Amino acid sequence: MVLLLAVASSLSLGVADYLSGVALRNDGRAEGALTYTALATALGAAIALLALPVATPESFTARDGWWAAAAGCCLGVALPLLMLGMSRGPIAIVAPVLGLVSLAVPATFGPLLGDELSVLEVAGLLLAFPAAALVALSPTQRGSNRLPVPQALAIAIVSGAFLGGAAVCYGQTTAASGIGPGVVSQATAAALLSAIARLSGRWLRPRRRGIKPAVGFGALSGVATVLSVLAYQRGSVAVVAAVLGLAPGPTIVLARLLDHEEIARIQFGGFAVGIVAVALFAFG
Repeated sequence: MVLLLAVASSLSLGVADYLSGVALRNDGRAEGALTYTALATALGAAIALLALPVATPESFTARDGWWAAAAGCCLGVALPLLMLGMSRGPIAIVAPVLGLVSLAVPATFGPLLGDELSVLEVAGLLLAFPAAALVALSPTQRGSNRLPVPQALAIAIVSGAFLGGAAVCYGQTTAASGIGPGVVSQATAAALLSAIARLSGRWLRPRRRGIKPAVGFGALSGVATVLSVLAYQRGSVAVVAAVLGLAPGPTIVLARLLDHEEIARIQFGGFAVGIVAVALFAFG
């Protein structure tokens, strides 16, 4: 059941990540990332709230609330960067590096908070880093609107680290709290992003062509949050994060099919090593 929840969440995240880039790219204003992610997380909170009858919390303690709010703060940093990275790419670099970093953080900090790693999980963690390095060797970029590779890598690493931090926080909530932490984290992220956008003067009116993909991004992110929270509460944080590390797969496939992004041969080697790393986590 834990793996099924994690796989379903991973697929939802992969498509959501791609749609986040489409929304911002269609809008054409990089500073709109704060507005779109604020609206998306608000929609995600509403979806999580509607799902409460499916996994009604038996109890929700102050500790659950604090960890969920901390996860929301992590999302508040990660999601605008994710949207910017996906919109200006190259997705073939941003998505896999983000995914590998987001799984490495829980694997590293999980044991400090009580998780135990098996030999296979340790091996998977050691493979994750060379996989990220291989994936980062991109083909020549086309188009002046592309981010420089070092900047794209920095965005992917920082966003992935905070997504991994959110995973660690979710893992500290109790199974009895159900999807309550998902509601709190999404609402916290929405409030934080809205406040930052308004205080910084970057709250923009969404353009029509960016709204539909943004709605898809928010809806799928909300579904992914519900599923991942349930998975983190019931399984090892490192293992669930490893399965969620597969999310860049559908993202890259969509970028290849719909945006015709190039993927270098050496990157396929990085993908292969990354899949092995995730498999070692999942079966460790």
